[in-house]
Amino acid sequence: MNTVNRRRLTYITLILFILIIGISFFQNLGKSQDFPLILNPKFKYFTKDPQTGMQRPFLWEATYTLGPNDSGFLRRDIVADNECLGLHLYQDGANDTYAWANIHVKQAIRGSDVSKLLRSDVSFWIYPTFSFVHDINSKEPWNIFGLEVNDGAHIIWFIFSDSAEQTYQLRNHRIVHTNLPLNQWSYVKLDIAKEYAKAGWEEPSDLSFILICGATKMTPGTYAGYFREIDVYAGQ
Repeated sequence: MNTVNRRRLTYITLILFILIIGISFFQNLGKSQDFPLILNPKFKYFTKDPQTGMQRPFLWEATYTLGPNDSGFLRRDIVADNECLGLHLYQDGANDTYAWANIHVKQAIRGSDVSKLLRSDVSFWIYPTFSFVHDINSKEPWNIFGLEVNDGAHIIWFIFSDSAEQTYQLRNHRIVHTNLPLNQWSYVKLDIAKEYAKAGWEEPSDLSFILICGATKMTPGTYAGYFREIDVYAGQ
């Protein structure tokens, strides 16, 4: 790519970024009095990821943990007549270096925005398609679809499926499972600060807000899950 084309691409990217920020602000007007905490919350805008060559939602980072014969991708989907973000994964069940195959779609939350997020009502339109399963004895999860909140020292998984509701903790990993019907849209509300308090953890200064779909080699197969919209109603 020559210098002129690179400059043109940079200029177009900058203009698109400004447009997204403005649109996100007005989408969240009335929900948050300040700058929106989650950008591109309705997944209306996609871009090509220069690292993977695949699509990802604009202003979100996408990372993959995959074995040699595992696969995963993101795309804009239409599910039950609704445009949404689709997370698609295949776990081949082989004894790879990593037990998990997963997709992370994330935004970093920093500084005072962390406190604002923890005191906000965070809601999702979400469409799960598979049941959550874990090891009966150790309770280690074998698959996941939902939200990960990761501050570098502690992890909370908010998992959504038709399995029985439960909350438990494995070391610095808290798991909150919410029962939802499969293969239909559901609207769910989360209280992240409450889970930090119940775990006995101090509120962090930085965290990653991560949409996740994953499966271990214990549960091979094809997985998918869908997010339509994230609403953040900011607290005081």
